[in-house]
Amino acid sequence: MTIIVALGNNQQMIHISDRRLSHNGNLVDDESNKCGVIFCNNARMVFGYTGLAAWGNFSTMKWLLKSLHDSAAPDFTIGETLERVKTDATETFNNHPVLKYVDRKHKKLSVMFSGYINLNGNQKQGCAILSNCINFTNNTAYATAQDSFQIHYSSAKNDEKWPTLVQRVGNWSAMTNEHITELRDLLSQNKPTSAISGKAIDIINSMADSPRSSGTIGKQLMVVKVPFDNNQEVDCSYHSNITKPETFMPALVYLMPKQHLTVENISVTPVDPDTAPISVPKVGKNQNCPCGSKRKYKHCHGKKRKNKR
Repeated sequence: MTIIVALGNNQQMIHISDRRLSHNGNLVDDESNKCGVIFCNNARMVFGYTGLAAWGNFSTMKWLLKSLHDSAAPDFTIGETLERVKTDATETFNNHPVLKYVDRKHKKLSVMFSGYINLNGNQKQGCAILSNCINFTNNTAYATAQDSFQIHYSSAKNDEKWPTLVQRVGNWSAMTNEHITELRDLLSQNKPTSAISGKAIDIINSMADSPRSSGTIGKQLMVVKVPFDNNQEVDCSYHSNITKPETFMPALVYLMPKQHLTVENISVTPVDPDTAPISVPKVGKNQNCPCGSKRKYKHCHGKKRKNKR
């Protein structure tokens, strides 16, 4: 289990996912990448998954990256690609030698895609959820994985001045209606990325501490921003609640006719062991920076984080 949140308006789509793997409420790994960015003929989207991460030698992330890569041709458009991934997911989870006889309660998987799609020359924000364990009719979770995967497509509310989208998968019950209202208010006011993502990070951290999460939500977070403007670059950042020497990036998936590739397990680690930590948790701006520099946070990693955003 995990938490993945998509926050969108007509300026940006912000995708936040934790990196925790757990089993029956027990921590397995707090630094497993479950997030990627897709570039294709008609879309720029971020994806993240929750549910089965690995079983034996089967890796969900490796399967998903390969399935996206193999499903892109011949059109290299997001809708058609996802429909082919849906077919492949159903076949794989039913017949893969490793997964075929696994108890269905362990085979639940949901993958959320969020970003901007070009439809007939118009940019449209949207979200798609591929799942074998969500009943999209009444928005509830099945107790076990179903025989087939389904896709649910959603978009922003178009009847508001600033269209907004708030969607989440994983342990969504840990997110309260008050949380959703706070995030939607920031989106409707067209607040900057730092304000929206900062509030979302605070909410996810509080969710991780809540008994409602049952230990399934982590505090190592990947934040990816997809701008509405195609001329602006997709931006990603890693946030940790503990000091770390390295930083991480999402997987990259290029589904273009002339650039058809995937890249995963991207991280940055200093060569010099004496280099100051790259990833430092946020603290009060007038407190000393956790990196050990003896400078105030606002003049050290707090300043770097502000500039990055």
